[in-house]
Amino acid sequence: MQTSLRVKAARRRRIWLGFLGMVVAAGLVVGFLYVNSSVFFVGEILVEGNKYITAEDVYQVAGIPETVNIFRLNVTNVKTQLLGDLRIAEAEVSRRFPATIVIKVKERLPVAVVGVPYGFAEIDRRGVVLSVSKNLKRMQVPMITGIQAGNVYVADRINDPLLDTVLDYLSALEEPTLNQLSEINVRSVNEMVAYSLDSVVLRLGNGERMQEKAQLTASILQEMKTKKMKVEYIDLSYVPPIIKMR
Repeated sequence: MQTSLRVKAARRRRIWLGFLGMVVAAGLVVGFLYVNSSVFFVGEILVEGNKYITAEDVYQVAGIPETVNIFRLNVTNVKTQLLGDLRIAEAEVSRRFPATIVIKVKERLPVAVVGVPYGFAEIDRRGVVLSVSKNLKRMQVPMITGIQAGNVYVADRINDPLLDTVLDYLSALEEPTLNQLSEINVRSVNEMVAYSLDSVVLRLGNGERMQEKAQLTASILQEMKTKKMKVEYIDLSYVPPIIKMR
C-alpha cells in the first residue's frame, strides 16, 4: 500500500515537473520571439548632445524606424549611418543595461558665412561648407568679407590661408561671444577688423596670436556688457589692447 502511494506521488511529481518544464520552455520561446521581433517596440533610445539637429532627425539618419526593437539594432551600423551625415562631426552609440541605447552626437556647427559666386555659404571651423543659399538668411554667425570663395558646394572644404587665419580666431570663441559679432573684414594679410552687433570695432591686426585675441575679445565684450561701457574701438594688435571710449 505504501509502495503504491509512493509510486503515485512520484508519478504526480513527474507530471508536475514535466508541466512546469513545458511552461518554462514556452516562456523562453515567447521571450525569445518577443526580444527578436521587429514588430514590437522593446527598450528605449536616448539622444544626447544634440542642439540643432532634432532627435527625430537622428533617428532618420541612423535608419531607426518608429517601431523598433533595440535588441535587433546593430550599434556599429547606427554609428556609421550617423557619421555619414555632414551635420554630425562625432557619434558614439552604446547599450545601457537593461534595455536602453544611448546615442551621443557632436554636431558640426557653423562659425561663419562667406560669399561664393552664386550666393553665400555657411562654413564650420575647418572651412567645410555646411550649407549654401542664394540669399542671406537670418545669420547666427558673423559674415566674413574681403574673401571670396570659389565654386564650392556642400561638403567641400575652402582652402584659403587668410580664411584659415580668421577661422583660427572664430573657432576659439565660445558661442555666446561668437553670436555677438556681425562681420569680420579681411582688408589684407596685416589688417583684419571685426565688428560687433553694437557697432564696436575690434582691430585684429595681422594673423598672429589669433587665439589670444579671441580670449581678449570674449573678456572685453563681457566687461563692456557688465559695466555698460560705451566703446568706439578695441585695438587688439597691441599688448595690452587699446580701448577707445566714445
